[in-house]
Amino acid sequence: MTNLELAWALTEMGDLLELKGEEPFKVRAYHRAARALENLEEEAAALYARDALEEIPGVGKNLAKKIAELLTTGRSTFLENLRREVPPGLREMLAIPGLGSRSIRQIHQALGITTLEELETAAREKRIRTLPGMGSKTELAILRGVEMLKEVREQVPLGVARPLAMLLRDQILLIPGVERVAIAGSVRRGCEMVGDVDLVVAVQPGNQVADVMTRHPQVKEVLASEPDRLSLRTTLGVKIEIILVPPGDFAVTMFYATGSKAHRRRLISLAASRGLGVADLGLATPRWLAEEKAVLAAGQEDQPAISAGDGISSGKLAPWKEGVIDDSFVVNYSYQIAPNGGEAGDSFFYRRLGLPYIVPELREDRGEIEAALRGELPRLITLADIRGDLHMHTRYSDGVATIAAMAAAAQARGYQYIAITDHSRSLVVARGLSVEQLKAQREEIARLNEELEGITILAGIEVDILADGRLDYEDDVLKEFDLVIASIHSGFRQEEEQVMARLEAALRHPYVDILGHPTGRMLGRRRPYLVDVGRIIELAAATGTILEINASPDRLDLNDTAVRLAREYGVPIAINTDAHDPNRLADMEYGVLTARRGWLEPENVVNTWELERLLARLKRNR
Repeated sequence: MTNLELAWALTEMGDLLELKGEEPFKVRAYHRAARALENLEEEAAALYARDALEEIPGVGKNLAKKIAELLTTGRSTFLENLRREVPPGLREMLAIPGLGSRSIRQIHQALGITTLEELETAAREKRIRTLPGMGSKTELAILRGVEMLKEVREQVPLGVARPLAMLLRDQILLIPGVERVAIAGSVRRGCEMVGDVDLVVAVQPGNQVADVMTRHPQVKEVLASEPDRLSLRTTLGVKIEIILVPPGDFAVTMFYATGSKAHRRRLISLAASRGLGVADLGLATPRWLAEEKAVLAAGQEDQPAISAGDGISSGKLAPWKEGVIDDSFVVNYSYQIAPNGGEAGDSFFYRRLGLPYIVPELREDRGEIEAALRGELPRLITLADIRGDLHMHTRYSDGVATIAAMAAAAQARGYQYIAITDHSRSLVVARGLSVEQLKAQREEIARLNEELEGITILAGIEVDILADGRLDYEDDVLKEFDLVIASIHSGFRQEEEQVMARLEAALRHPYVDILGHPTGRMLGRRRPYLVDVGRIIELAAATGTILEINASPDRLDLNDTAVRLAREYGVPIAINTDAHDPNRLADMEYGVLTARRGWLEPENVVNTWELERLLARLKRNR
């Protein structure tokens, strides 16, 4: 049994002990020992052979006995007893992303819930949000997780696939015989919906990847197990594709597996127009050769020609500027490009075609190759460009933290400003604010701005666009806010004409600065309401209204194609998290990924601006 498998067993022991209500120090001991095993350079089996298990940090005599039993028998009597003692329904809940053992125990104790069915009912009845530290986002995560446990889905949101991909990447790297691991495919490209999680693994002969990963606690089914490929399905129904390659094939496999297929085929077409084959580019693997053959056999009838203006028909390659863009600054699980752009990274293959590096988010055959040939690739926005977050909720409505806590979390991320935008009064389910509560909140914000250094808190509101197009507060109330976001939270089934009338009224309103989550979709759960996105963008351009990329991984609204259209119209974008607790401020990363897929540069995004410039841009100050 490997260190990783031992760590899984100890983690489960800790989780089950916490579900039982054991003392926190005992729970922490198991989790601490599990982390130590994951970081252990020497295999625990070797330590056991020389009677040295207690040399592992955090492992005493009691835990050493449990590890020894696992190593010698492959099972644990203690763990098996715990599984019998804890209700099966509570154990099933551990599979729901974002719902840990502490939260499950809290829900169990407060509401008497012991089954997934009861948990789903409580979430639908909005009883979870009444518990300390939980809110509407927790309920949404529960509903999504329960639905995924019930049925296998062809695609899952990036917000589900990406954390799983990161976890698996880090764990596979701990398996003996593994040299490198990287995430590829649609997760690396930041696609909003993901069909499977692709991992490329550089391995030595005799590695244990297949043996260990088929026993992963989150694996429900082994779909295929071959010498160079392992296909799995998790408890949540997410498909995992693990590609096993010799270290020398790692870079070329990463390049191929990142995709998209359309982008690869355009590269083959470009190479062919230069009299080059994939072998000339250093891509002579069976996958590339097979695709090249298919592309050439098809005669490229389904692909638009690359024009003379794109810099290839004259026989000259477009000039390549020195320096390689490393996409790892956006998503820390990205395949690391060699700092000097050398052969270790997938920049090498673009350079052989005379192209600058094209980051994964742009590899969709949406004009990125032509732009690269013209030297017109955008300088895409990064997380480091973000100066603030303009959409978040606190305990005043349906958030779970104080204004001060949200401000502290924002400061820890290096932000210069935030906007507190709790819900307006008509959204009763989210505890929308009365006029009296608004006054108290503004007073608290003013006091905090006097006390805090290095960050400014704007007094904002997320005001409901009512069914008849009116806003939820009168103009004399709205004009007092620093910033107003207008959003639809009801009436989703109205006809397009009605929905558009509501949105147009909001966009034309003199105090509405940002249109929040413009299409109302919930990825994998709720379709957008009937809306003409092109018309929204035209109206935003005409009225000077900012459009939002809601960075919550449940929304990513606007989507990447709409974002790119907004850029073409000159409509400014705000990337906001809609965070309901401090941890969700980290969702900004998803919004930045969407912005990058929409070709946005920092200048296109208002919360990359200095505060003074941002305030001057708001409608009331123009």
